[in-house]
Amino acid sequence: MRFRVLGAVRAYAADGTPIPLGDRQRALLAALLARAGRVVPADLLAELIWRDSQPADPVAALHSQVSRLRRTLPGLLLATEPPGYLLRAATDADRFDQLVASAARADPVTREKLLDEALGLWHGPAYAGPADTEIARLEAIRLDESRLHATEQWHEALLHTGQAARSLPRLEAFVAEHPLRETARDLLLRTLFALGRTADALDAYRQYATSLAAELGLEPSAAIRETHRRILRQEPVHDAPPLLGLKTAHLTAGGRTIAMAGLGSGPPLVSLPGWVTSIDVVAAGRDPRSSLLQRLVARHAITIYDRQGTGLSRGPVTDFGLAAAVTELHAVVLRVGPPVNLLAMSEAGPVAVALAAAHPELVDRLVFVGTYADGPATFRRPDLNAALVTMVRTHWGLGSKLFADLFRPGAGEAAARHLAEVLRDSADRDVAAGYLEAAYDVDTSALLPQVTAPALVLHYRGDRVIPFEGGRQLAAGLPDARLVPLEGRYHLPDATDLDRVVDLITDFLG
Repeated sequence: MRFRVLGAVRAYAADGTPIPLGDRQRALLAALLARAGRVVPADLLAELIWRDSQPADPVAALHSQVSRLRRTLPGLLLATEPPGYLLRAATDADRFDQLVASAARADPVTREKLLDEALGLWHGPAYAGPADTEIARLEAIRLDESRLHATEQWHEALLHTGQAARSLPRLEAFVAEHPLRETARDLLLRTLFALGRTADALDAYRQYATSLAAELGLEPSAAIRETHRRILRQEPVHDAPPLLGLKTAHLTAGGRTIAMAGLGSGPPLVSLPGWVTSIDVVAAGRDPRSSLLQRLVARHAITIYDRQGTGLSRGPVTDFGLAAAVTELHAVVLRVGPPVNLLAMSEAGPVAVALAAAHPELVDRLVFVGTYADGPATFRRPDLNAALVTMVRTHWGLGSKLFADLFRPGAGEAAARHLAEVLRDSADRDVAAGYLEAAYDVDTSALLPQVTAPALVLHYRGDRVIPFEGGRQLAAGLPDARLVPLEGRYHLPDATDLDRVVDLITDFLG
């Protein structure tokens, strides 16, 4: 018996004959296949299959569905294992994963063949149709993202093996479908250039820069800008340019091991993590803060770090509170060498306030961008706060249009997918929900009078993530602060405002 999940979920007899399945059977099979080799609790299966229309006796109804599935699929290795059921089965997704893993270790010629076979297994979105239960959806996200990376790697292998002409038609279609994926766009630039189409390559870069600014308020990363520079100078661009100059390290903070990285030279500037962030994502230019940091690197030695449970500091989190966050920041500042300037964006404001109040000798100046000090006074809709936390726990990384609209009003589907991927790559759902819940509750307003360092506060008047009132209250409570309102409905600096924001920050820091 064979199972297909790379497309609509299907079951096949040993001779390849498809076996008909009803919608509920397909949903049950999908949930079990998505967690093959692991026990899936019966109550969760019942909730997934019937959702808001639960039968009077869900356990009995589920038992009936399991019995039907066993009759429909004779020989199915489905065992009853308290508190639920366990399926032992292999799927085309397992074969896909194996091929991708083998390709990563292979030479370019072999890699191209393996990835071509892997991508040929797909017949549509993973776990599509009635099989789209929450468990299957989460596995589908992983598989679909892996498919996108495999597609990019396949085109990279084609370029390396002199098959740019074969790559181009499908690569152009892929970029059109995923216009904000920088790796694919960089590949398109290099492929066009390899085919002698320099003008088209430069035009593809201009289109990307325009789309990125309009959809996400970002500028192209240093890596793709380097590709663009090489094309302008007619220099070889066969390989993707590396992320330049990023130095990573780990340190212990209050029993936690966290990752930190430095880039650039000049006066030290420590950039605090926001809600959930990742050094890799920031360095790749994908994070909403990336463009500002990319600009500031020209004049400052920037240090970024990942909070426990996020990015390169993955691991269990038992404390999402302010004290733990301040302990992490304190350790980073000591490693960098005080006194330092602090850059706090988004949810990082209270952490910077708390450290500056407790250890004034460590902080020279403070820059606050789109942040706050008093959570309850800033986020005045407890019902909305709770709903967002619940959404994170139940629909993490699903390309939520709501989250995209908060960050970028009017954002399109491509922007929603991009932001969802950034969040997924930065933390898992429980960690993200824990930090978000803590951000709503933290209050450092009583500490503001104790902060002696001069502060610059920048905040968009129409910010929907952290209302402007949060920045206004922050500036009003600090003894030495200047508030500069920014016009717009954005949360973090938009590409059109970067020149002004960078000038304000660099003039303030001196």
